[in-house]
Amino acid sequence: MIDIFGGGPYLPQISELFLQSLKEFGRYFFHFAAFAAAVFFLKSRLRGFWEMALALLLSLLQIAWVWTASIPSEWFLSLCLAALLTAQVRILDLLPLRPLDYGFLFAALLFPARLFNSTSAVMGHLWIFWIVFCALYTAAWLGLGTLRGNQFHCYFLFVLLSFSMYSWTLIFLFLAPAARSWLSSPLLGYLVPAAVTGGGFLSAAWLIRVKAARQLEKLNRLGASCRPIEKGFFFLSGLLLFTFTLMYLPATLARMQNAFVSLLIPLMCLTFLGAQCPFLLLLLRFVYYRDSATFHEWEKEGLASYYEDWDRNLSAMQEMRHDIKNIFFTMGSFVDRSDDQEMKDFFWQKIYPYSVRTIETSALLSQLYQIPGEALRAFFHLKLSQALQQELSLHFEVALDPETFQTGIDIIDLTRILGILMDNAIEEAEKLPHGTLEVKIAGNETGCSYVIKNPVTEETRHQGVRPGQSSKGAGRGNGLRIVQGLLERYPNAVLNASMQRDVYIQSLNITFS
Repeated sequence: MIDIFGGGPYLPQISELFLQSLKEFGRYFFHFAAFAAAVFFLKSRLRGFWEMALALLLSLLQIAWVWTASIPSEWFLSLCLAALLTAQVRILDLLPLRPLDYGFLFAALLFPARLFNSTSAVMGHLWIFWIVFCALYTAAWLGLGTLRGNQFHCYFLFVLLSFSMYSWTLIFLFLAPAARSWLSSPLLGYLVPAAVTGGGFLSAAWLIRVKAARQLEKLNRLGASCRPIEKGFFFLSGLLLFTFTLMYLPATLARMQNAFVSLLIPLMCLTFLGAQCPFLLLLLRFVYYRDSATFHEWEKEGLASYYEDWDRNLSAMQEMRHDIKNIFFTMGSFVDRSDDQEMKDFFWQKIYPYSVRTIETSALLSQLYQIPGEALRAFFHLKLSQALQQELSLHFEVALDPETFQTGIDIIDLTRILGILMDNAIEEAEKLPHGTLEVKIAGNETGCSYVIKNPVTEETRHQGVRPGQSSKGAGRGNGLRIVQGLLERYPNAVLNASMQRDVYIQSLNITFS
């Protein structure tokens, strides 16, 4: 500074600069706090038209104050900058803000540049980042009531708005004088750069929304899933601002500010603000995968415990079924002592056979619950129920390790193959009196096998079983051809069939890759 009425150059004391800087921040935050308090107390009471009216009133009051505190050109640039940043937040729509929240944000970002003359001497352009930081996070808190679950969105908007504001400042520092000279009009020298740069920044915000909205939402949900790390977006941003402010102060104290320092430190601050995002997201993903692994381990332990308990219950139920069967048989001996022949006939022809079938059906269906896959379990329940309706004698056995069980092939193809094999077996067993159907599922960590046994008629034993051949007549018997076509898709699946006297055995063997 030059004292034109004194004896020469006058350099203000550092203490004077700091004091003036505090006064400048004080004047700004007086308006900031007043508007924040108005929004906080009136927001819950106003809706619709009145909320819009208050948001407009706040904006007009701040516009009027900036007009009185600056010259027209500064007022125009400040107005364009506040409108640009608020519009970017609205276009991205990452935070569910209401009109009053946007009104506060616009008012908080609208200020005369000359208000921070001493602050610029002390902090360079870093004061811009502090203004954006306070305005954005306060608007988000007023709009949401809490920052929890939206810390990443706030962080992303903070970095974007800081970059936009700083870029706008630099662009007009160099572009506006050239535009005024080239266009030979002071008015156009401001309007044209404002329109071009504003359009560019707004287009960039719209492009981010179109191309990256889902990714940003996914990252925000990832951050919300871990509260301690989510807080890091806020605290690390504040810490970086504070650190780079301290880095700038030695240059102020030594009176060594120059264009290089003024540009370098804010650019470094922006770089570090952006660089913290990959670090925090990497940390979040590590926690996410660690928790997922823990969950799967719990799930595995729970599944093992479930099947262990289920085996114990099956053993207890098997003993109970055996006891109940004996009880009914004992009751029959008492019935036989009676002279009532009608009661004897009813018991041995109706009650005892029904109780035996019910007990056997219960034992059969209890085996189904040892099959880990819900779809496969439902399939066998359907087919075994069909066999029971045909009054076939059933033997069903499951010997699987639920922790290592896999279908090995697509579940739809597996049920289609097994469905054809089961239908053929049931159909053949129906032709014989007291037909019996045996099904066994066995497996370990390397593979699984499905074995189906059924008796065959004398005709089938002599003719054999071949694809395309059926005793139903022309146009039937394509089931095995379908099975053959399905198995060609899976080199790890093999169907073996053999005839042992009057029993036909089909074994579908699947190895796990």
